[in-house]
Amino acid sequence: RPSAKPAAAAPVAAAPDAKANETFDDVPPIQGQAPNPPQDPSTTPNNQLTATSPLITFVDVPATRVGVDQANVLSLTMHDAIKMAVANNLSIEISKFDVRSSEYDLISAKGGYDPLLAADIGFTSATFPVTSLFQGGGTDASVTQKELAFNASFQRLLESGGNFKATFNNTRETTDSTASTLNPIYRPTLTLDISQPLMRNFKIDSTRRQIKLAKKQLDLTDVQFRQQVIDTITSVQRAYWDLVYALRNEQIQRESVELARVQLENNLRQVEAGTLAPIELRSTESNLELRKEFVITALQAITTAENTLKNLMFNDPGDPMWFARITPVDPAGLVPTGADLDSSMKAAVLNRPELTQLKLRTELKQIDREFFKNQLKPQVDAFFQYSLRGTAGSPAISTGNPVFVPEQFIGGYGRSIGTLFSTDFPTYSVGVRFSFPIGNNVAEANFGRTEAELRQLDAEQRRMVQSIQVEVRNALQSVDAARQRFEA
Repeated sequence: RPSAKPAAAAPVAAAPDAKANETFDDVPPIQGQAPNPPQDPSTTPNNQLTATSPLITFVDVPATRVGVDQANVLSLTMHDAIKMAVANNLSIEISKFDVRSSEYDLISAKGGYDPLLAADIGFTSATFPVTSLFQGGGTDASVTQKELAFNASFQRLLESGGNFKATFNNTRETTDSTASTLNPIYRPTLTLDISQPLMRNFKIDSTRRQIKLAKKQLDLTDVQFRQQVIDTITSVQRAYWDLVYALRNEQIQRESVELARVQLENNLRQVEAGTLAPIELRSTESNLELRKEFVITALQAITTAENTLKNLMFNDPGDPMWFARITPVDPAGLVPTGADLDSSMKAAVLNRPELTQLKLRTELKQIDREFFKNQLKPQVDAFFQYSLRGTAGSPAISTGNPVFVPEQFIGGYGRSIGTLFSTDFPTYSVGVRFSFPIGNNVAEANFGRTEAELRQLDAEQRRMVQSIQVEVRNALQSVDAARQRFEA
């Protein structure tokens, strides 16, 4: 500073007499020296009071700070600080993963409509006794039957709440029964089964409820992410201006120290001239040391504000920029505000993220209410089943009378598939299933609890709107008061 004097400056003034190198009587002695005997201040000569003393030797407060390289300067605008914070802030990064988790939750909920394809293959051998002549047990009074089966099925939940299932079973049977006309014999079967709720689970079921909840939860986490970005930007702005204030405050405190030092010099000259009581030097000296303490406190405030800003901008504790000295570039000027109370309140109610979150939480509960209300209805399901059968095989060799076998059934597996899709052997059934728990206490309790939670959210929303209006009123008053203080 142009007005600052070197830290190792020479003593401020020296007395012209022979006792110029003596010290004040009540100055604590240097370690290892015997203390001066107490004297009566009223009898102490003026030339001794004005002697060169450590009490009036000026030592400036160093500008060094812990963990900061003064030569490494980072000039930073507010815009650059916000960009770095949005790109690197750890809280924003954590909030991003919350959004991503909600996206996966939605994909998982939609997985309820994923089709299920299943298959199994197995071999069975069974021997059982026979007691009838027509079972073909012969003299052994038993029949051994072997079966090789391959079954496949396709199942999928419908968006209407119904269920569709297709089953394709294939068996190849061999037997030693003399009553069998085909050996081996192939028996393919194709079955289609459809069921559809008519009351409960018709408009909404568990799967559709989970999908709706997941979508709203994704919207909620997106709003929470935007709120985290807003909070981070607000924190960056506050930290930036706190640093500007801390740097300016440190400059002002050093100027204050310089003024106190000049005052001490002036008082010393007045004491030498005999126009000021020597005791006044004590007060001026104490004031100088107090001002130097303010400089030390201001340096600590700079480090605190700077570390707060760095914590918002950097995501790696090992980043070398932690050792840089940040120099804010943007000037601290008065920005006039033209917002009025009514428009500010409307903007706050419309744009506050926490109020949007509360509305989304209400919509989540409304989905639960719709589902639990639907669960109060009885379970009425319509069902329809249609199946086709096919048969084919090789004529069995027997020693008895010849047995007539239709030509369409003679052949291998391919012939059995042909008879299957010829639709000559269909089976179908249609009907309605009904079930309803007596009392239905679980559904009624869930519905009642959801109704109470919705009323609670409504009250909480009204309370938040009122709280936001209070915050807007206080904020506008604070802005106006700050403007008046600035002008004053």
